Amino acid sequence: MLAELKFSGLAAVVTGAASGIGRATALVLGELDARVYAVDINESGLQDLAHEALAAGYSCETLVADVTREADAAATHDRLVADGATLKALVNNVGTNFHAPLAELPLDQWNRIVTINLTSAFLMTRALLPLLLKAPRGGAIVNLSSGYGILGGPHMPVYSTTKAGILGFTRQLSVDYGPAGLRANAVCPGLTLTDRVKGYVQRGLVDAEGTKPRVLGGRFAEPREIANVIAFLASDAASYMSGATVPVEGGQTVS
Repeated sequence: MLAELKFSGLAAVVTGAASGIGRATALVLGELDARVYAVDINESGLQDLAHEALAAGYSCETLVADVTREADAAATHDRLVADGATLKALVNNVGTNFHAPLAELPLDQWNRIVTINLTSAFLMTRALLPLLLKAPRGGAIVNLSSGYGILGGPHMPVYSTTKAGILGFTRQLSVDYGPAGLRANAVCPGLTLTDRVKGYVQRGLVDAEGTKPRVLGGRFAEPREIANVIAFLASDAASYMSGATVPVEGGQTVS
């Protein structure tokens, strides 16, 4: 199994890679000998990631792109082709949130979150699908949903809806492209200590003290703990997993 976790120079694309779970995923994939393509609109964050990867002894290609734009998704495809990269995995990680009860949710915020959280996964998957279908031993897509995509969450109607949509999108990819050897799985993180979540806690948007007693060890996840599962699903070690919803939330959805 350890050998099957290795990417042996095959490429992996990670969106939203400049921070949080995306950054941790890019680093873990680099450790597993993937040729990582880190995609984000945050150029300085990508530069920091590339420096950290280089200091750890491996390289990380960076692409400053807005994955909600069809042209930028296509440019990512073109960059991989120009580099002669063999794409093994796509991690659709980019996402954001907007806290408001449904009655107070502006339409422009609904549309913005749907575009970032759901449409971006569609655009990147569609753009890179031809390359993934050519991957040795089959390509893999890992889509980032959320525990809130399973349960819903207070004052998160658009976030929970888009993350539930990711689960449906993932299952549909498995149905449509599984016969061709492409695997698609979804990871549902719980509360994870990214900078964004730390900000939610500080602003009182997340009930940290109410949540911690209900999760494993009474603590939130570290980004790397989510990234380890993403990397497994992206690798050949998960070669017979497809269409799965994988909660990584310390038991929050069952407590």
